[in-house]
Amino acid sequence: MELTKFKELHARFFGKVLSEEELQSEEYEAYEEAIHEDEACYNWAITDKLKSKGFAYESYCCLMMADKVYESLDADGEIRYDDPEVVINQWDEGLYGIPVHNGSATMVVINYCPWCGTKLNK
Repeated sequence: MELTKFKELHARFFGKVLSEEELQSEEYEAYEEAIHEDEACYNWAITDKLKSKGFAYESYCCLMMADKVYESLDADGEIRYDDPEVVINQWDEGLYGIPVHNGSATMVVINYCPWCGTKLNK
């Protein structure tokens, strides 16, 4: 899908309550496929989201890491320890870890990005 077309569909669909008819439309299916299968569309959508939230995504090794760290934070910027949807955490000390969802703050410290393989700084 052309990025211009994707941006148009993104403006129509993203963050909106959609009817069943819209969700079943060919345009929505194409939009959904593009965000999952087209790297340019995915990167644009994630960058747009993080920019709109004022999140400093440029300091991360890749957009996926930036997005997952952003998604791990609550409205106050604190780590959501009790959320099973959180897949990675970043601490002020520069450590990254994969949470172990066992009811505590247990994590497995990682030294490389699980998405792009970049060595993570401490």
